[in-house]
Amino acid sequence: MADKKELYVSIDPAVYRTNKSNVLLCQADLLDAIKRLQNLRVLARQKAKLKIELHKLFSAVLTNLDKIKGRLPTPKVPKSVKEVAEKEDKVGVKIDLSKRAAVDQELREIQEKLRELNG
Repeated sequence: MADKKELYVSIDPAVYRTNKSNVLLCQADLLDAIKRLQNLRVLARQKAKLKIELHKLFSAVLTNLDKIKGRLPTPKVPKSVKEVAEKEDKVGVKIDLSKRAAVDQELREIQEKLRELNG
C-alpha cells in the first residue's frame, strides 16, 4: 500500500446514509429477483412434469375411447337426417363468419377514429 496513493473524500453524513440505503435497497431487490427466478425454475420443472402426466392421461383416455368405440355397434342413420345435420353445421359456420366480420368492421372504425385524432 505504500506505492499507491490514497485519496480521502469527505461526504456529508446525510448523503452517505441515503446513498448507503439506496445501495442496500438495490441489493435487496437483486436478491429478491434471484429468489423469484429460482421459484420460476422450480415451477417450470413442475409444469413440465404435469404436462407429461397430462399427456399420459389423455393417451389412456383415447385408448379407452377407442376400445369402447370398437365394442359399440355402428348406427345406420337415414340420409334425410344426415342432410339436416349437414345444413345445421353450415349455418353455424356462417354465424361465426358474421361475428368475425363484425369484429373486423369495429376494428376498422376504431382505426379511423385514431387516424382522425392523430391527423
